[in-house]
Amino acid sequence: MKLATAYARFYKSFNFDHARKLNDKIEKQPWEDFRESFYPYVTIPIDPKITTVVGANESGKSHLLSVIKKAITGIGVEHRDLCRYSPYFGVAKGQTCWPHVGVGWEFVGSDDAAAISELAGANNLTFDRFLMFREEPQTASLWLPDEDNQWTRFGLDKKKTLKLEEIIPKPFEINSEIALPNSIPFSFLSSGGDASAASMSRAAVEEMIDAVSKIGPLISGGTPSIQKHAQNIFDTLNGITKTANEAYGSNEIASLELGRSLLLMLGEIDPSGLSELANAIDQQQDGYVGGLLNAVNQQLEKKMNFQRYWVQDRDFKLKVATRDRELVFIISDRTGTVYTFSERSSGLRYFLSYLIQAQIHRPERGQESILLMDEPDTYLSAEAQQDLMRVFRDLAEPPTETDPIQVVYVTHSPFLLDKNHSERIRVLEKGTGFDGTRVVPNVSRNHYEPLRSAFGAFVGESAFVGSVNVLVEGAADQIILAGAANLIRSQSPNVEDDTLDLNRLVIVPCGSAGEVSYTVYRIRGQGAEKPPVVVLFDADTAGKTAAKQFKTDKRLKKLIPTSSVLILDEVGAEIEAWPQNPELEDLVPLNVAHLAVEHVLREVTKFRDGKAPTITVKALKEEVDKSDHIFDAINAVLAKSNGRIDKIAFAKAVVEVCKHPSDAVVADVNLYLDHMRVLFRAVNSAVRGATDDAASKNLELIVNERAELFRIDNPGHATREQGRIVLDQIGQQLDDSVEAEAIRNAALVLRTKFHLHDDPGEQIGEYELFLEGLAGLKHALRVKTADS
Repeated sequence: MKLATAYARFYKSFNFDHARKLNDKIEKQPWEDFRESFYPYVTIPIDPKITTVVGANESGKSHLLSVIKKAITGIGVEHRDLCRYSPYFGVAKGQTCWPHVGVGWEFVGSDDAAAISELAGANNLTFDRFLMFREEPQTASLWLPDEDNQWTRFGLDKKKTLKLEEIIPKPFEINSEIALPNSIPFSFLSSGGDASAASMSRAAVEEMIDAVSKIGPLISGGTPSIQKHAQNIFDTLNGITKTANEAYGSNEIASLELGRSLLLMLGEIDPSGLSELANAIDQQQDGYVGGLLNAVNQQLEKKMNFQRYWVQDRDFKLKVATRDRELVFIISDRTGTVYTFSERSSGLRYFLSYLIQAQIHRPERGQESILLMDEPDTYLSAEAQQDLMRVFRDLAEPPTETDPIQVVYVTHSPFLLDKNHSERIRVLEKGTGFDGTRVVPNVSRNHYEPLRSAFGAFVGESAFVGSVNVLVEGAADQIILAGAANLIRSQSPNVEDDTLDLNRLVIVPCGSAGEVSYTVYRIRGQGAEKPPVVVLFDADTAGKTAAKQFKTDKRLKKLIPTSSVLILDEVGAEIEAWPQNPELEDLVPLNVAHLAVEHVLREVTKFRDGKAPTITVKALKEEVDKSDHIFDAINAVLAKSNGRIDKIAFAKAVVEVCKHPSDAVVADVNLYLDHMRVLFRAVNSAVRGATDDAASKNLELIVNERAELFRIDNPGHATREQGRIVLDQIGQQLDDSVEAEAIRNAALVLRTKFHLHDDPGEQIGEYELFLEGLAGLKHALRVKTADS
């Protein structure tokens, strides 16, 4: 069962859907009536995997999370939640009401449907979706569809509502204000929040020792001295008592509980082992302490696999060390240096906190959950936010047989937008007057334009947002590449090399072919940081001229290798039906281009008087034969009717046509996407080459690092394509040495043995043997020598 929709009416910033109320053409739904008037709910679609909610301040983003939580649980619904500008906010008799919240469910299993049907007294109605609303906190009303899609309301009393809550998935929240503690006392590990401050806090212990030392001189003279200094002795002892009974704050306890859960629940460390460690410290058994500590750290590394998520430092390790009465959390990084949390940024502590909280709430088999999180970007850097997105993806699409968790999160950050899945983005805005919060439609169709107001600035892809940058000539190229990448990803979600990862890779429009060299200089020629760059040129005259400059100009060759400069005609030189000297638009088949032009003309004429220009496939083909480039041909035809379109509008229209192709152009769309797959493979190969800097590493380190990263990223299984890519990455860094040749030969054996060029989406068989062979590539020359 998955959450499909959230509904809000008269709730906080959500009033009702004014646009729907004013639309005479819509079909009214029975749950939209209230007190004999039509008040449609503000309706927010929820993605079955991950939903990202963005909007300006005070737009109602956080309120949406509370709508979901309160609709499911009924907890926390209060009269003061009533929208202040709703028609039912007031003090007149009979005027007021409760705020209304609701949720819609889909993918309802047959067992759950039967249980819900019985609960509602619906005579064994069969359905796979239903709605539930709360027009008051403690009771819910169900709307169930029949076979003819007719909806019927079933009211539930308080007792039946509680039973319904046991059937539906449960929401849980990650507290973005709680960080992993610097240290955790042994007393808290054994007793939790019941441990006293005196046994928990080093500061408290030191305060007590200091107080006791002050008492010594006051009692050194025996009874007379005690009597003389009775008041001072009492005050000191009273202070010790207060310290011993002092309670920790709620945030401190929550932080310590998080650390305790990390060790005992996720690390699966036996509490008796930690007690034994504490006793060994008290008895100064240093050797035994060291052995137990190593065992604890090995167990943490085995169970948590933090490197999978904190990808900005693949050598990162979380460990514990001892300090007096505490376990201290420490980290080591790629430099091999060990730090305490207080010596590193708070972002790491909060990232680990979010990861641990998410892992703790893994549902048991068959018990689905919904993660709600408000502004997880608060403490995290741009890179850490990208790492957090990976945590969310693993929750929603777990790599193992663990049950998935739906994720709904609110953010102000463009770095937490999944550009590979723009369909998952929901933008909320505050309407004028009494409108309240409303949903902005068609976010992805307009290339993120509605996000301008949500973030206070245009979410433009810049050269410094991503870790890798692909430079293209213009904004239309950017739209075509991003649109095709998303289309291919939706068709083949498990095949990465045929598409582009738009979260890690940024497509940067330079303005023209002639501006590309300057953009490369801005990125690679200034400052110490030199992000990887790949350049993609059209194969027209301007593109080839600019590309030639990269191969002949010594200054440009120092900034970027020629292997990172791609030209469209060379990319598809071996592909049948690849256009001659193409611009990127020329990869679009004629019939698809024609539909795209018609789409643009329809959109334009909505806002203009007069008849729209017309264009036929025949006329378009005649102009293509003359000019070679399809976009020039389009405007040549339109010019005869005093019309024209720009490349950006055409690019957006191509994406829309390919999203919903008619039967007449399905084959053409498939051909277009096949051509784009060829291009994306070339781009990805160039990106991998640009990312890998093998100049300062010997071959053994290179191979070992790649094999280890692959194992961390894919601990239990991997596709054949992923196996092929890691071998490609290793091959791209090999030189002409004898060692490199041995590694190439050994890699070829792996490719053949594990069928890596067959069925790229299939899992690698005998996976442990593949990992063993991959790790052994670094010994290829030794093995060859031994065989000889």
